[in-house]
Amino acid sequence: MQLKVLFEDERIVAVSKPGGMLVHRTEQSRDRVVVLQTLARQIRTHLFPVHRLDRAASGVLIFAKSSTEARLFHQALAAPCTVKEYVTLVRGETQAEWTMDRPLHGATGAPRESETRFARIANISRSTLLQAYPRTGRRHQIRRHLAHAAHQVIGDTTYGKGRINRFFRENYGLPRLFLHARSLRLTHPADRQEYVFQDPLAPDLREFLERLPDFSDTIASLLWPITRSLPHQTANPEKSPIP
Repeated sequence: MQLKVLFEDERIVAVSKPGGMLVHRTEQSRDRVVVLQTLARQIRTHLFPVHRLDRAASGVLIFAKSSTEARLFHQALAAPCTVKEYVTLVRGETQAEWTMDRPLHGATGAPRESETRFARIANISRSTLLQAYPRTGRRHQIRRHLAHAAHQVIGDTTYGKGRINRFFRENYGLPRLFLHARSLRLTHPADRQEYVFQDPLAPDLREFLERLPDFSDTIASLLWPITRSLPHQTANPEKSPIP
């Protein structure tokens, strides 16, 4: 398969990660097709992971072309000026904006500082489209923070609500976890060069939204096309009522 390359220079390559594809092989999951090896073969360059996205998530993912650059870009991801934006669809109607700073337990069991800011895009089908801006990078941070707020991500089979997920799958063709890394802005720590990567909402998630009975042109205009400003920036057939 061919991955969509969003950007490439002598340091890094940014790619649009498809939902359902692992970033790299692990001891727990030895998938034969993963992003790292697929992309390395595609551009004929050895690559080093800089960060990860959940298997079911999609969106902006970057790899470095040397171990030194991988270390520097990993350092850049943790800088206060870095902006990571995700789009997600969650259970229920949320407030307009809020910040969740609940500590999350890591692999060692100790709680670790965690912070995510959320901003509402639109209400749709008794759910809410949100922008999520994680300041820290804990495992499943966005999903866990939303689950704690009782606004579980639609399609989340680990922290979500099975009844709601089944409803959206059976009636509207929900394909997977509704979580997409839409944009990433960071600054290289050596020469202060700014990088901005953007990836519009994945086609399978967009097609699912368009099948919802109250999807509108107004909602579409808020989701695509995206602009370079960060952080903010068709009739449907009748279906069963949203639970």
